[in-house]
Amino acid sequence: MTEAEYLALPEAKPYLEFVDGDVLEKPMPDHLHRRTVGQFDGRFFVYQREHGGDFGPEGRVTLRPGLHRLPDTAFWAAGRPSGKDSVPGVAVEVLSPDDSLTDARAKCRAYVEYGVTTAWLIDPVRRTAEVFGDGHDGAVFTPPDGVLVSSAMPGFALSLAELFSVLDPGS
Repeated sequence: MTEAEYLALPEAKPYLEFVDGDVLEKPMPDHLHRRTVGQFDGRFFVYQREHGGDFGPEGRVTLRPGLHRLPDTAFWAAGRPSGKDSVPGVAVEVLSPDDSLTDARAKCRAYVEYGVTTAWLIDPVRRTAEVFGDGHDGAVFTPPDGVLVSSAMPGFALSLAELFSVLDPGS
């Protein structure tokens, strides 16, 4: 498929990414994935109400010609273009059971290489977060002390203990 053919596709499930001529189907999220993304979107909503900006899941991001990705969720600071194909300040990837950790790390590194300030790779099974950008290249953070921050979102802080608390049985 050509890039023009990809860009002409309707935005419908299954969601598709385009990487240098290859069309990649996003894996189906499980309940851990959905809950984790929901935690981010809830926190992004609160931050956005106070600081402006935009956020949301599965928006297509054009990093460069031939490279179109769909972060699980993302945040665009106030004043940063947030329309279709725009590059966010923060991109979040949450591992699904079918995801390759190696591929997810490469995706986060590409985000940072092409203009995303911070990319967070979240593993809800192992309860870890890897941080790319803001001086990190895959630094691993864990609860209870790990906290996610980004220079693209001044004042935002999400503790991993809080993030992963919704994954505990009975929550």
